[in-house]
Amino acid sequence: MSPSRPGPSAALPWGYWLVFGLYEPVLAICGFLGALSDPKKAHDAQAPWPVGGAPPGPLAKATHVTMLQLAHVVGLLGLINLFVLGAARKYLFAQPALQEKIVGALLTPLLMADVVHLAITWWALGDSRWAVWEWSGLLWITFLTGISLLVPRFAWHMGIGRYVDRRDGQAVRKV
Repeated sequence: MSPSRPGPSAALPWGYWLVFGLYEPVLAICGFLGALSDPKKAHDAQAPWPVGGAPPGPLAKATHVTMLQLAHVVGLLGLINLFVLGAARKYLFAQPALQEKIVGALLTPLLMADVVHLAITWWALGDSRWAVWEWSGLLWITFLTGISLLVPRFAWHMGIGRYVDRRDGQAVRKV
């Protein structure tokens, strides 16, 4: 950036805040509530089942508890995003270098989690990964929302449209 055109002034500008501070928490809370309201349906929709479909009857107690705990973790991640990113925007707006460090500390493991989550889901599909017409709605949502978070998270790490101290802080320190 040239000195005549100042760079972005926030490490978490409005667009990134909408994605990670609002959209992602809403997705996480909806996932939590959906699994909480019907753990069996959430369980059975995770991946295509072999011929014959999902096993009939209720979930085993251990599976039921695991689904509820997984839903809880998803909801918790959404709330952590909401509160940490909200605090970073509210209290660190005048300190973009510090804001970048805090936001990066949250978004870095989430970027890794995006990649791992999509890779595990892709792997778990086995041969049915290519039979996209057989995918459940939940499976489609998993991939589409996963990519809708992975792409902006990667863009944030690349410094697109946001303050990057190593790049934008140099002009401030020279003044």
